[in-house]
Amino acid sequence: MDSILLTASFMNTPSLILDKFRFCTTQPLIKTLLFYALTALILCKAMGYGSAKGIDILFIALTLLLLSVMSLSRYLLVIPYILLCALYAPVGGIYGPPSVAVVSALLQTSSAEAYEFLHTIPASCYLLPAATLLMLFVLAQFVWRHTISHKSILSLSIIFTVLLVVRIAGSGLENIKLPNFFLSIYSSINQYRQQIAVLENSSMVMPDWVVTPVAHNKGNYVIIIGESMRRDHMSLFGYPLQTTPFLDNAKGQFYNNYISAAPNTFESLPRTLALSDGKKVSIADNVITLAKAAGMKTHWLSNQGMIGEFDTPVSKVAMFSDSRHFLKKGDYESRNTDDDELLPLLGKALQEATQGNLYVLHLMGSHTDFCERLNGEVPFFNMPDRELNCYLSSYRKTDRFIARTYSMLKQSGSPFKLFYFSDHGLSHKTIGGARYLRHGGNTRQNYEVPLLVLSDNDQRHQLIDSPYSAFGFIDLFAREAGINISYPAATSATASPERTGRQVYNGYEMVDFDQLADDPPALL
Repeated sequence: MDSILLTASFMNTPSLILDKFRFCTTQPLIKTLLFYALTALILCKAMGYGSAKGIDILFIALTLLLLSVMSLSRYLLVIPYILLCALYAPVGGIYGPPSVAVVSALLQTSSAEAYEFLHTIPASCYLLPAATLLMLFVLAQFVWRHTISHKSILSLSIIFTVLLVVRIAGSGLENIKLPNFFLSIYSSINQYRQQIAVLENSSMVMPDWVVTPVAHNKGNYVIIIGESMRRDHMSLFGYPLQTTPFLDNAKGQFYNNYISAAPNTFESLPRTLALSDGKKVSIADNVITLAKAAGMKTHWLSNQGMIGEFDTPVSKVAMFSDSRHFLKKGDYESRNTDDDELLPLLGKALQEATQGNLYVLHLMGSHTDFCERLNGEVPFFNMPDRELNCYLSSYRKTDRFIARTYSMLKQSGSPFKLFYFSDHGLSHKTIGGARYLRHGGNTRQNYEVPLLVLSDNDQRHQLIDSPYSAFGFIDLFAREAGINISYPAATSATASPERTGRQVYNGYEMVDFDQLADDPPALL
């Protein structure tokens, strides 16, 4: 008899559990909590925290619930917060929570660049902001129309307080995802403004160069600054598809072990074109003022433009030149201009100028959106991955630009040296199950970029395997231009024998380049 009762009780257990679950989920407060928890989960992902813990989800859920009780806090805090998360979701889904790199990009982005950025985001990433806005709609239409009893609010407030105290005592306030999101925004903006202030103050300082030209060189020097080009995607350095047909056979010096100073334009180019110890940049002691100190006329031709309220650090270097021309007229909203539009400007400058000049040409190169960089040209390669197809095709466009510049310099009849390097590379990121090339400071390939020097009297195609760093680009330029720098001391372009390895600036600190992760090239 007992066994029969035990068996019956056991058989009834699942139904009892199911009944209890149904009872709990039909309770208004439980249903409300579950919905807030779902909202919190989506908001965590929208803020860039893909691996949020249960305690973070509970913390956000309780915060939203308690702040939504009063209409004033609901409209002043909850709704703006959810809308902010919806706006940040496309960025957070790819780049994670707010950082200096993200903030600097947002503050220096115009409507045209914003359109390009939104265009490059995979369609799957828009599901997150859509889900965020959907949760806001459901909250407004269904949840907020029902009141919660004072007793329940008091109980939830006690739970929230205990949770907050335990969390702060355990790992600190900054490790809670919700406050961390806003603290990251504040600290990133603060760090960005500090960097801009340092650069602006530096640009008002006169350069310190004391130089002696080895010989009175009346030649022309051209520095072409590329964008987002990885060395391992160039056929010049072994990539199986012919992405650089001109450079593959050109005579000159090709540096097979050169690395950029930092993983993005904002932080890399100031440290390449001006003297830097890694963190600090002496913006006045730059390649332009060095050339002027050696008696050259300097010219800056740019397809990157100057931006809104803040001038980019690269534009600060450009301001030191004798003549400047920005295709975008200092306004990124004007139009999507082609790098090739710089060539007529260079041709005119070469015809009008006397001998002894430095020309800096700043390209859009392989900047995202890659297909936009082709400016209507049909991608050269035919592969299923459209983004990679356009990315590699932009290499051929830059290769053609270098070839045309080289031809123009040859036709000028004056001795010349042409430098080309990319400001940084890119890293592969998995988004929605697919691989994309985006900015990232944690892989070696994001820093492994091309550097080459072509001249009027090159006799052979020379690959140089010695390690070089962009922190020493000024030293390399000075040696190639026959300029002896007496003061201040420039960082050597080659690695010092006393040092075990090269370092790069990852946006926060100097790190060992050799310890970064590997990110092999995409092969189809």
